[in-house]
Amino acid sequence: MLQCLKIMQLRRPLLSRLPLFRSPQLRSERYVSLPQRQLVLALTLVLGLGVVEPILNPPAAAACFFWQACARQRGRASNTRAGGKRTGRIIGGNDASLPYVISPRNAWIQQPDQNQSYTIRWNAVEGANSYTVRIWRWTLERDRPEIVLWERMTVDNTPSLPFPERVSLDTGYYYSIEVVTDTDVSSDLDEGYYESGFQLLFEEDYEELRSQLSNVTPGVSAESTLTVGDPTEEAILARAGVFFLEEMYADALPTLQSLAERPTASDLVYTALGDTYSQSGLNQLAIDAYQQALTLAMADANVLSEATVRVNLADVYATLGLFEDALQQLSLARAAYGQLEEETEIDRLDRRIDIISNRLLRSGEESPTP
Repeated sequence: MLQCLKIMQLRRPLLSRLPLFRSPQLRSERYVSLPQRQLVLALTLVLGLGVVEPILNPPAAAACFFWQACARQRGRASNTRAGGKRTGRIIGGNDASLPYVISPRNAWIQQPDQNQSYTIRWNAVEGANSYTVRIWRWTLERDRPEIVLWERMTVDNTPSLPFPERVSLDTGYYYSIEVVTDTDVSSDLDEGYYESGFQLLFEEDYEELRSQLSNVTPGVSAESTLTVGDPTEEAILARAGVFFLEEMYADALPTLQSLAERPTASDLVYTALGDTYSQSGLNQLAIDAYQQALTLAMADANVLSEATVRVNLADVYATLGLFEDALQQLSLARAAYGQLEEETEIDRLDRRIDIISNRLLRSGEESPTP
């Protein structure tokens, strides 16, 4: 990991010059000389993005940096391929009394078959003895569930089922999963239920996906889940980063969760996990992952990671309307960036602090007087 951090310091300014990787935390240019910056800029102008393909699709050895760049692409990709739209962060996964869906959620998925399997996972509800799980296909207008394509009841209270291989899924449709407890509590009561379904990748997307995966993890097939042998943390992060960029959160989560189970998991692993939960619309799980990342970053005196995680936490808190908590995290992040003398970041955070402070003021004015 030390070597990985060195690579991050060397390559951070190079990627920050590229439109796809203008990460706020990666804008510092003091690590790279002017001739180096001019060379990268010239190559980008002359040859286009293809010239930096080794950077856009880095080897596994630089995957920790790769995830940092990927994580800054939240919300950039859209699902207009299927006529829909993404509206940013989703509120959901905050009521432990509901069997809210964890995966697949707010994601693109590959065609489930014997080579590509998924697991339907949901929140375990206390007191539930069994669950009924349904896959719905929605109308083309995506205004309501239309047809139940598959239904299954669990034999016990285990909060997961294998995704059916023979269910008929078509590109261009929107699907959702409903989970109902034996006490008739449904996942559709979750705040983010109607925006947390999934869609099937289009055929033309598969070749590009395989190409990206082969670039970041050479010698590993696109269908592999990287569970054979002992793959490095960097290799798993690289692979998860590709899925994250493609909004394939159901593919990213299993690899990140397996990585988080390792006793040597770094703060970046939990940051990546938090990012994926956050984009899936699972706010509390995201907060839990970010808190773990923060603990590890502070234990390692990693000020840059601490600042990054605090900003991510603030994003989730603001989404939930917890503006005071968001302001606290942004203030602490500002102090961390101050230690790093990152003036650009400090200016950016000052603007965000002003915005959220105004939102807090308005929310106080709108609250009824006791």
